Amino acid sequence: MAGVRILGGRAKGRRLLVPASARPSPVRLRKALFDFLRSRYPVPGRFLDLYAGSGAVGLEAASEGWDATLVERDPQAVRLLKANVQATRLPARVAPVPVERFLAEAAAGGERWDVAFMAPPYPIDLLEAFGRLLGAGVVRPGGLAILQHPAELRLPLGERRVYGKNAFTAVEVEEEA
Repeated sequence: MAGVRILGGRAKGRRLLVPASARPSPVRLRKALFDFLRSRYPVPGRFLDLYAGSGAVGLEAASEGWDATLVERDPQAVRLLKANVQATRLPARVAPVPVERFLAEAAAGGERWDVAFMAPPYPIDLLEAFGRLLGAGVVRPGGLAILQHPAELRLPLGERRVYGKNAFTAVEVEEEA
């Protein structure tokens, strides 16, 4: 896929390498996502991009000042992610492990993010994958867990935004008891 670029921030306009296995988030959805996040977070915090693929979302976050971690297990995608991080000179961490393992290790280590975004490959059970994220405890209380999904999927919770055939649902993580 050609033409995937960083939309804003300090690396605006930089072209990203995209692995054959990736399905990058559409431009309209990425723009809307970061407009949404800017309205909630005037000062960027920690951003987690799960199933990072090309890194279009996680590197967009890093370009806008977020401390970004990109999680991807596909070896070709990991190579291109690292090349994209180097080419953009953005301070982003690439974790070359399966998402499930990353979530378990991050939870065990007490790591927390302000925003966790996931755009899993659509052939997997999206609700199950999102449930794992919500249950992992890696999003700080008051933070957001966000799932990108086909527009026809409706989650029973959160704030849903639709952009053509794609949508994202943002769920604010409850304060701990």
